[in-house]
Amino acid sequence: RRCGRLPRRRRRPYPEPRAVKAVLHYRASPGFRAALAAIEGVELAIVDETDDAGFAREIADAEVLLHVLKPVTAAMMSAAPKLGLIQKIGVGVNTIDLEAAKARGIAVCNMPGTNSQAVAEMALTLMLAVLRRVTVFDPQTRAGEGWRPDPAVLDRVGEIGGRTVGFFGFGASASRL
Repeated sequence: RRCGRLPRRRRRPYPEPRAVKAVLHYRASPGFRAALAAIEGVELAIVDETDDAGFAREIADAEVLLHVLKPVTAAMMSAAPKLGLIQKIGVGVNTIDLEAAKARGIAVCNMPGTNSQAVAEMALTLMLAVLRRVTVFDPQTRAGEGWRPDPAVLDRVGEIGGRTVGFFGFGASASRL
Protein backbone atom coordinates (compact mmCIF):
# COMPACT_ATOMS: atom_id res chain seq x y z
CA ARG A 1 0.00 0.00 0.00
CA ARG A 2 1.32 3.39 -0.95
CA CYS A 3 1.41 6.27 1.44
CA GLY A 4 -1.59 8.56 1.20
CA ARG A 5 -3.89 6.04 -0.43
CA LEU A 6 -6.95 4.78 1.33
CA PRO A 7 -7.99 1.19 1.00
CA ARG A 8 -10.74 0.60 -1.49
CA ARG A 9 -14.14 0.28 0.08
CA ARG A 10 -16.82 -1.86 -1.32
CA ARG A 11 -19.63 0.32 -2.51
CA ARG A 12 -23.03 -0.41 -1.12
CA PRO A 13 -25.83 -0.06 -3.58
CA TYR A 14 -28.14 2.83 -2.83
CA PRO A 15 -31.69 1.84 -2.05
CA GLU A 16 -34.23 2.49 -4.75
CA PRO A 17 -35.91 5.85 -4.17
CA ARG A 18 -39.47 5.56 -3.04
CA ALA A 19 -42.33 7.96 -3.36
CA VAL A 20 -43.37 10.00 -0.36
CA LYS A 21 -47.10 9.94 0.30
CA ALA A 22 -48.61 13.40 0.64
CA VAL A 23 -52.22 14.39 1.21
CA LEU A 24 -53.56 17.70 -0.03
CA HIS A 25 -56.58 18.53 2.11
CA TYR A 26 -58.29 21.04 -0.15
CA ARG A 27 -60.75 21.46 -3.00
CA ALA A 28 -58.05 21.88 -5.64
CA SER A 29 -58.57 23.36 -9.09
CA PRO A 30 -57.62 21.31 -12.17
CA GLY A 31 -54.54 23.51 -12.76
CA PHE A 32 -53.34 23.11 -9.17
CA ARG A 33 -53.90 19.36 -9.36
CA ALA A 34 -51.85 19.15 -12.58
CA ALA A 35 -49.00 21.18 -11.08
CA LEU A 36 -48.86 18.92 -8.02
CA ALA A 37 -49.10 15.74 -10.10
CA ALA A 38 -45.97 16.81 -12.01
CA ILE A 39 -43.82 16.65 -8.86
CA GLU A 40 -41.61 13.58 -9.01
CA GLY A 41 -41.23 11.31 -6.03
CA VAL A 42 -44.57 12.19 -4.49
CA GLU A 43 -47.57 9.90 -4.32
CA LEU A 44 -50.33 12.48 -3.99
CA ALA A 45 -53.84 12.03 -2.64
CA ILE A 46 -56.17 15.01 -2.99
CA VAL A 47 -59.09 15.07 -0.59
CA ASP A 48 -61.78 17.76 -0.44
CA GLU A 49 -61.95 19.46 2.96
CA THR A 50 -65.56 18.32 3.37
CA ASP A 51 -64.71 14.61 2.88
CA ASP A 52 -63.87 13.48 6.43
CA ALA A 53 -64.00 9.76 5.62
CA GLY A 54 -61.72 10.18 2.60
CA PHE A 55 -59.28 12.25 4.62
CA ALA A 56 -59.18 9.68 7.45
CA ARG A 57 -58.46 6.93 4.89
CA GLU A 58 -55.68 8.82 3.10
CA ILE A 59 -53.93 10.43 6.09
CA ALA A 60 -53.51 7.06 7.85
CA ASP A 61 -50.31 6.26 5.93
CA ALA A 62 -49.27 9.75 4.80
CA GLU A 63 -45.89 11.30 5.56
CA VAL A 64 -46.78 14.83 4.44
CA LEU A 65 -49.93 16.90 4.86
CA LEU A 66 -50.35 19.80 2.45
CA HIS A 67 -52.56 22.12 4.46
CA VAL A 68 -54.62 25.04 3.18
CA LEU A 69 -57.56 26.13 5.33
CA LYS A 70 -59.32 23.49 7.42
CA PRO A 71 -57.78 23.45 10.92
CA VAL A 72 -55.28 20.67 11.61
CA THR A 73 -56.06 19.22 15.02
CA ALA A 74 -54.25 16.91 17.42
CA ALA A 75 -56.77 14.19 16.52
CA MET A 76 -55.88 14.49 12.83
CA MET A 77 -52.20 14.14 13.67
CA SER A 78 -52.88 11.14 15.91
CA ALA A 79 -54.56 9.42 12.98
CA ALA A 80 -51.35 9.76 10.94
CA PRO A 81 -48.55 7.82 12.66
CA LYS A 82 -46.10 8.33 9.76
CA LEU A 83 -46.73 12.07 9.47
CA GLY A 84 -43.46 14.00 9.55
CA LEU A 85 -44.35 17.29 7.88
CA ILE A 86 -47.30 19.65 7.73
CA GLN A 87 -46.66 22.04 4.85
CA LYS A 88 -48.92 25.10 4.92
CA ILE A 89 -49.78 26.15 1.38
CA GLY A 90 -49.77 29.80 2.36
CA VAL A 91 -48.44 31.93 5.16
CA GLY A 92 -50.35 31.66 8.45
CA VAL A 93 -49.98 28.60 10.63
CA ASN A 94 -52.70 29.71 13.05
CA THR A 95 -54.95 26.87 11.82
CA ILE A 96 -52.46 24.21 12.91
CA ASP A 97 -52.23 22.87 16.47
CA LEU A 98 -48.53 23.69 16.83
CA GLU A 99 -48.23 22.22 20.33
CA ALA A 100 -49.61 18.88 19.13
CA ALA A 101 -47.24 18.90 16.16
CA LYS A 102 -44.27 19.66 18.41
CA ALA A 103 -45.26 16.92 20.85
CA ARG A 104 -45.35 14.40 17.98
CA GLY A 105 -42.13 15.63 16.35
CA ILE A 106 -43.95 16.80 13.24
CA ALA A 107 -42.25 19.66 11.37
CA VAL A 108 -44.49 22.57 10.38
CA CYS A 109 -43.50 24.80 7.46
CA ASN A 110 -45.14 27.71 5.70
CA MET A 111 -44.47 29.67 2.52
CA PRO A 112 -43.79 33.32 3.44
CA GLY A 113 -44.55 35.75 0.66
CA THR A 114 -46.16 33.14 -1.55
CA ASN A 115 -49.40 35.07 -1.97
CA SER A 116 -48.16 38.63 -1.34
CA GLN A 117 -48.71 39.78 -4.91
CA ALA A 118 -52.23 38.34 -5.04
CA VAL A 119 -53.12 39.97 -1.70
CA ALA A 120 -51.71 43.31 -2.86
CA GLU A 121 -53.69 43.15 -6.10
CA MET A 122 -56.89 42.25 -4.24
CA ALA A 123 -56.35 45.14 -1.82
CA LEU A 124 -55.99 47.54 -4.75
CA THR A 125 -59.08 46.04 -6.41
CA LEU A 126 -61.14 46.51 -3.26
CA MET A 127 -59.93 50.10 -2.80
CA LEU A 128 -61.01 50.95 -6.33
CA ALA A 129 -64.31 49.07 -5.96
CA VAL A 130 -65.18 51.12 -2.87
CA LEU A 131 -64.16 54.43 -4.43
CA ARG A 132 -66.01 53.78 -7.69
CA ARG A 133 -69.08 52.21 -5.97
CA VAL A 134 -68.84 49.03 -8.03
CA THR A 135 -71.32 47.21 -5.78
CA VAL A 136 -73.93 49.85 -6.61
CA PHE A 137 -73.33 50.16 -10.35
CA ASP A 138 -72.66 46.52 -11.25
CA PRO A 139 -76.16 45.18 -10.44
CA GLN A 140 -77.78 48.19 -12.13
CA THR A 141 -75.74 47.59 -15.28
CA ARG A 142 -76.50 43.86 -15.27
CA ALA A 143 -80.21 44.59 -14.84
CA GLY A 144 -80.10 46.71 -18.00
CA GLU A 145 -80.75 49.98 -16.20
CA GLY A 146 -77.82 51.65 -17.94
CA TRP A 147 -76.09 54.62 -16.42
CA ARG A 148 -78.95 56.11 -14.40
CA PRO A 149 -77.72 56.04 -10.82
CA ASP A 150 -79.22 57.91 -7.93
CA PRO A 151 -77.60 61.38 -8.03
CA ALA A 152 -76.74 61.10 -4.31
CA VAL A 153 -74.62 58.02 -5.11
CA LEU A 154 -72.73 59.98 -7.76
CA ASP A 155 -71.65 62.47 -5.10
CA ARG A 156 -69.94 59.62 -3.24
CA VAL A 157 -68.04 58.22 -6.24
CA GLY A 158 -64.37 59.02 -5.93
CA GLU A 159 -61.08 58.72 -7.70
CA ILE A 160 -57.85 57.49 -6.22
CA GLY A 161 -55.82 60.32 -7.80
CA GLY A 162 -54.92 63.04 -5.31
CA ARG A 163 -55.83 60.92 -2.28
CA THR A 164 -53.64 59.74 0.52
CA VAL A 165 -53.77 55.99 0.99
CA GLY A 166 -52.64 54.57 4.31
CA PHE A 167 -51.57 51.04 5.11
CA PHE A 168 -51.63 49.30 8.46
CA GLY A 169 -48.28 47.58 8.63
CA PHE A 170 -45.93 47.41 5.72
CA GLY A 171 -45.22 43.75 5.18
CA ALA A 172 -44.81 41.71 2.04
CA SER A 173 -48.24 42.57 0.60
CA ALA A 174 -48.38 46.30 1.31
CA SER A 175 -44.83 46.84 0.02
CA ARG A 176 -45.97 45.60 -3.42
CA LEU A 177 -48.56 48.36 -3.81
